[in-house]
Amino acid sequence: MTVTAKPTASNIQNGDVLAPQRRAGLDIPALHGTEIVTVRTYEHTKKKDGGFVTSVELENVDCVLESDGFTASVKTPAEVRVPDYGYASRPISAKCNAPGFKTSYKNASAFNRTMEQRMSSAGSGGFAGVVVVALINAASDIKKHDFGYRPIGVTMNRIGCEASKVKCR
Repeated sequence: MTVTAKPTASNIQNGDVLAPQRRAGLDIPALHGTEIVTVRTYEHTKKKDGGFVTSVELENVDCVLESDGFTASVKTPAEVRVPDYGYASRPISAKCNAPGFKTSYKNASAFNRTMEQRMSSAGSGGFAGVVVVALINAASDIKKHDFGYRPIGVTMNRIGCEASKVKCR
């Protein structure tokens, strides 16, 4: 399922949900387009052979994603198109509900994809490579970097999990 987040205000044009804050003088760049956020829900269960606890994906869990200026309602697993403001991209909160489970929450913040890609490529250069890339990152203009969101994995806990062998997570 792929949905596009909806603005929470009625006067928003072209999906630019932070335009009012930018006009008020906040340091928010023009809308860069959209970014995809993946939302999945999981339950921790004990393996049938009595072994370890493992994560099992739950499907069709109702979730609401909210952030400054937008909201989206989905059934997991889902992808949500959210506004991309680069370095000014806002944190996203996910709230998920399913019968037999407690309401669960998870927050996600945008990460600096440019810096992360540079650092991962520096690993092959050893310590010196990491130092050089760290200096490049420190000297570069963060306003020109690419930002994105990691997948949001919401852990669902069954009602009464406190008394179970798996416990609540």
